[in-house]
Amino acid sequence: MPKFNVLKDGVNEALIAATQEKVEKYMGELFHDYEIVKIDDFYTFTFGTITVTVQVLPWHSEDVLVKVYSYLGDEDSEVTVDTRDELMRLNANIPFGSFGVTFEGQPIFTYSLAGKNLDLNEFQAAVQMVAKTADEYDELIKGEEVATS
Repeated sequence: MPKFNVLKDGVNEALIAATQEKVEKYMGELFHDYEIVKIDDFYTFTFGTITVTVQVLPWHSEDVLVKVYSYLGDEDSEVTVDTRDELMRLNANIPFGSFGVTFEGQPIFTYSLAGKNLDLNEFQAAVQMVAKTADEYDELIKGEEVATS
């Protein structure tokens, strides 16, 4: 049996609120007020051709998730099977975060962090990784040319 505790179902509302406050503080340290749009518990900012979203979500009774993500391409664009397959292959070489495809067929790049002990360094790394990677591959997806790294 492992030494770590098994994750228990449940929502820790106090931890969600504390993590949301921390995320708001970090967003203020990384951006000017005019660069951030906050709607409910979502924070968004624009980087190049994409919009990055930051959201705090329930995970289990002892921790929460901080999800940083961006959709790639246009909502109406049809992504080919070859492009989707290539994005999945790219996941093998990306150190943090991953590409995915929504149920609607839209590519997405996501990076999730445990929120309980979130610090500025790891939050900044997640924001930078999503912004850089999503902006780079958004251009390629719109042109339907995904280059392997």
